[in-house]
Amino acid sequence: MGEHDASARDRVLQVAGAMFAERGFDGVSVADIATSSGISTGLVYYHFKDKQTLYETVVRVGVHLLEEVAVRTLAGDGTPTDRIGAFVFEYMALLEGQPALMRLLIRSVTDLGGPAPQHVLMRSATTIDRVRSVVEEGVAAGDFRELDAHLAATALFALVNTLMTARVLDTPLGQHNGEDLAGQAAFMTDLFLGGIAKCS
Repeated sequence: MGEHDASARDRVLQVAGAMFAERGFDGVSVADIATSSGISTGLVYYHFKDKQTLYETVVRVGVHLLEEVAVRTLAGDGTPTDRIGAFVFEYMALLEGQPALMRLLIRSVTDLGGPAPQHVLMRSATTIDRVRSVVEEGVAAGDFRELDAHLAATALFALVNTLMTARVLDTPLGQHNGEDLAGQAAFMTDLFLGGIAKCS
């Protein structure tokens, strides 16, 4: 595949991602994507067998970006506390910088009849498992109290994704009273690690 072909493919993926995020799988046709990409419908089909394959590819590319963040931060250097903080910030920063990606992922898991929810849910489970490993390290090192590491990792994943969903969809839950992303990420990390109850 030549450089021109690769750039056309990348352009199709970018345009399709934005359109699927906005209108859902059923609300977008291959012709819509071709027109918005400035290429022929035939060229879209040259790169992708059909609309479902294109959609699944867009979702896989987006999920891969999130997995890269998880691998880089959770398997990196530093204490378990440092790595969890880095994961929360970088994961939130990626989604903040690519709101269409968050919308696409929301649509892909809420449309259970659609073509990609199983892949997103499986990859989310992999990310949760990476967080679980770091929590277990923290427990073994005496940094964290004894707890169900998988449930804790699931709670962190849900906490971060709920906030980012609210921010991206611009709902009242996403209002942050002027606090920047780094401040919110630090708050979420502190909340996860320390809870809200007063220590006695």
